[in-house]
Amino acid sequence: MKKILLPLLIIGFILVSCKNNSLSDSYWLAVKSFPIPPETGNSVYDGMTIHFTNDQLFFGDVYDKRSGNYNLRINDKKIFLNDTLWAVNFAEYQDSLILDVRENARVKFIKLDKKYSIEEKPEMWKHKNWILSYNDYQRELYLTDSLFFDEPDSKLCIQKDLQDNQFISTIDKWKTVNINGNQLFIKTFHQMDNEFYRIKNYVGDSIIELQSLQFPNVKTDLRKRQNISESKRQEIISQIQNHVWKMDRILSLDTLGQGSRDWDSSLIKLESLKDKKLSFKFSKDSTYNIYESDISVRNGNWKVSQTGNEIILNNGINPSDYVDLINVNADSLVIGSLRRFEPKEDNYGMDVEMYFKIKLTK
Repeated sequence: MKKILLPLLIIGFILVSCKNNSLSDSYWLAVKSFPIPPETGNSVYDGMTIHFTNDQLFFGDVYDKRSGNYNLRINDKKIFLNDTLWAVNFAEYQDSLILDVRENARVKFIKLDKKYSIEEKPEMWKHKNWILSYNDYQRELYLTDSLFFDEPDSKLCIQKDLQDNQFISTIDKWKTVNINGNQLFIKTFHQMDNEFYRIKNYVGDSIIELQSLQFPNVKTDLRKRQNISESKRQEIISQIQNHVWKMDRILSLDTLGQGSRDWDSSLIKLESLKDKKLSFKFSKDSTYNIYESDISVRNGNWKVSQTGNEIILNNGINPSDYVDLINVNADSLVIGSLRRFEPKEDNYGMDVEMYFKIKLTK
């Protein structure tokens, strides 16, 4: 009897084991999707999260709270959800998975393994000014607390290209999220491209070491842009406020492009800039006015940033709300600003995007 039972038990164990899929209890993030065939356009799955159990597949998205689950069956390399073919496993590696989803997209997923979990430090993310480095390339990030339009789970990110020392004209979004112990920093670039980073380590209170999930061989980190002392910030404010600063001359004027994107709340006439008819007043009550000749064309509130490098207008919602403080002294200011202008000639309804540096005097 014992001789019969033992083989039966072994066979039963093998049959039960075969029912367990190899992806069971694993978490994945879609970091890149490609259309099939290429000329059909984009099939965007970037940011999708999936969690395999033995008989269920749970969907999510890193940017919002959309979620769902389906009955799961895996037959060879085919993945069925509620008995409908959803994807084919094109390739599977230790830390990545490539699926052909619904026959119209090839999607690369990165595994979010529990082994990458580290202790969270939410206080680090209260700092707003960061330098994001990819090898030798750097961008400055302003991680604001303002909501990204009507998305309650994402916040506004303003970016500056430090190679050109100019703000980037798009409004992007950012957030941090924890999935299976993996702390992720995610953001967009020009609103179209997604950037996904796994937080590897917190170094002291000023550096966050990152792993790019799209380009893992690129050395990436975030470093705090240091704040100046409050006394120094107040000194800058006292030099700026309660004066009418008039244009002395244009130091540089760079055309970046054209478009109809609504990232600037008000337009300034290009001829007003070129004819040196612009002036600025930053009042002691934290209000400001920008004038064309003697007519106020923009107003609101202002403050000097904690780093002392910018004047922030209207709580810093748009790229044009950040005015570079390039040089400050008793009788003159040098500022830089990214703005949209209405061209004098017909431009097919497209506004011109320009970055200018100007000298102002009292």
